[in-house]
Amino acid sequence: MSKDGLAAAVKYSKDLIAFNDSKEAEDFFSTYRTSLLEELERISAESGVFTPDYSVDSLDPLEKWYFDLYENDSFSSTGVTKETFEKMMEIYFGETAVRGSEEANWIVREFPFVKGKYELLVKKGLMSMSIVGKFQNLQNVQGNKRKNLMIRDFKKYFQPSKK
Repeated sequence: MSKDGLAAAVKYSKDLIAFNDSKEAEDFFSTYRTSLLEELERISAESGVFTPDYSVDSLDPLEKWYFDLYENDSFSSTGVTKETFEKMMEIYFGETAVRGSEEANWIVREFPFVKGKYELLVKKGLMSMSIVGKFQNLQNVQGNKRKNLMIRDFKKYFQPSKK
């Protein structure tokens, strides 16, 4: 790995959570996923704006809801912060991938460049995608003018391959 690559990896690791061992990390991320999905289901039911059915087609309405809340500065109407909403979107995206692709599954892995720091990923075949932070500040992501990054990423990485 190049010097710049290693510097980027170390910088990335600063946002990762440290755990004593993989069991502790797995327990934490299991609870993390469950609580965020439950919170998304709760605020969705209260708002009536979005139905979390974990289908690929549900990703567009979730992203639209995010942008509506962002553009109207109204995340507080949901009872959660923008940051929490983004975390819920990340986990929902991952859960949709796991439910929608036979090959995809959740994994918790120690970050290879910093001992004791762990990542939450969705793995499909040889590809592993880090989920935590994936949609952080989604409004600033370049190339998302159409506001459909979630479904594009799903189709790119998790769409069943045509035989």
